[in-house]
Amino acid sequence: MELKRYADAAPFQFGDFTVRELSPEVFAIGSVAEILVPMGAERDSRVSEKTHRMYVVVTGDLEFRVAGETFRTGPGDTIHISAGEEYGFHNGGYEDVRLLLIRIPGPTRPERY
Repeated sequence: MELKRYADAAPFQFGDFTVRELSPEVFAIGSVAEILVPMGAERDSRVSEKTHRMYVVVTGDLEFRVAGETFRTGPGDTIHISAGEEYGFHNGGYEDVRLLLIRIPGPTRPERY
């Protein structure tokens, strides 16, 4: 058993985003991170290298682009992106968005959120 407290997960800047890596060290097969997406911020399109990449919207509304389709998402919505799928997102709303990102396999350095 390993407990990782939220307060111990120091936030860091990744472009326009603020990220907290929340995964305990013992969880080597994947990872969980919190991402704060400010109003107007955008994740340029990229192709996923992870076998599984899931974004869970915690607060706010976010527009996702996955494999040529656009989805408007809100709190509680989950988007699964498979390896090889092109994706991106944009916060065109009126508040910052909080996401949980679950990745399998876990991060490699340097990680690209």
